[in-house]
Amino acid sequence: MTRREYYEDLKRLALEKRTEHCVETGRFGLSEVRVIYKNEGIRIDHWPLPRKVKALYMCGDSDCSVALQPTLPYEPKLFALIHELKHHYRDRAVLGAGVISCGDYDANELIEKGAEVFAAEFIYPESEFYADLQKLGVVVRQASDVVVIKRACTAKVSYRFICKRLERLGLIGVGAFNGVQFQKLEEKIHGVPYFRRR
Repeated sequence: MTRREYYEDLKRLALEKRTEHCVETGRFGLSEVRVIYKNEGIRIDHWPLPRKVKALYMCGDSDCSVALQPTLPYEPKLFALIHELKHHYRDRAVLGAGVISCGDYDANELIEKGAEVFAAEFIYPESEFYADLQKLGVVVRQASDVVVIKRACTAKVSYRFICKRLERLGLIGVGAFNGVQFQKLEEKIHGVPYFRRR
C-alpha cells in the first residue's frame, strides 16, 4: 500500500466512523468525543505529559486509555482525542504488542501522519470544508482572509487546522502563514471577545 493509498483508506475510515457515531460537523465537540470514547471503551486520563506530547494512546488486553495533556486549548484537545482514536481503530495490536510506541513521531512518521489525516477528516471532512469555502467566496491572499474563514466556520478547528487544509487543497503555499499570530490578528480586526475582557 502506498502512502497515498494509506491516507485515503484512513479518510474513508474517518467518514465511516462519523456516520456510525452520527457526527454532525457544526455540533461536534468534546462532549460528543467523550460519548464516542465511552462507547469504544476508552478511558480518558488527564496527565501532565511532556510539553510536545498532547496525548498518548495505551492499550493492554481490553484496557484502553488515552493520557491527555490537561492544559490543551479546546480545538487542539479535540484534535488530539480524535488523533488517538485512529490508533484505537488501526494500531491497537502493534501498540499493545510494543512493536511501536505512540508519541514517537520520528520513528512512526507514517502512522502519526495517518492519525492526523484521520482526525482532520473526522472533525471536518475535506469535501465539507471546500463546499463551505466556495459558499463563503473567499480567495485567500493574506492572513486576514484566514480570519474570515475561521469566524464563519462552524467546525471546532484551530487556525493551524485551517491553514493546513488550505495548503492541502493547494489554495496557499506550504508555510505561507507560519509565524502569524492569528488570535492577535483576529482581536486587532474584530476586538477582544467580551468573555476575555478584564
